[in-house]
Amino acid sequence: MKCADPAHQLPAGTRFRDVRHFYASALIVANLNAKIIQAPRGHATLHETMDTYGHLFPNAEDLRRTAVDQAMAAVLTELDRNRGLS
Repeated sequence: MKCADPAHQLPAGTRFRDVRHFYASALIVANLNAKIIQAPRGHATLHETMDTYGHLFPNAEDLRRTAVDQAMAAVLTELDRNRGLS
């Protein structure tokens, strides 16, 4: 793909499909709902979207770990803040 600005050119050999997958992956990492990702892909069903990109969504263990990490970070921040007051 060519672009007027050389700084914005994609690497040689990049296919349109690669850009579509990168875009979908970025939306998943941004924690967008699969239904939101379905429409721009032109997938007829959510099942099709999940068959294609489902492996990129966090699983239950990822979600659990993130929830615990966030809770602990809040507790540690509060402890640090309280230590500064004494």
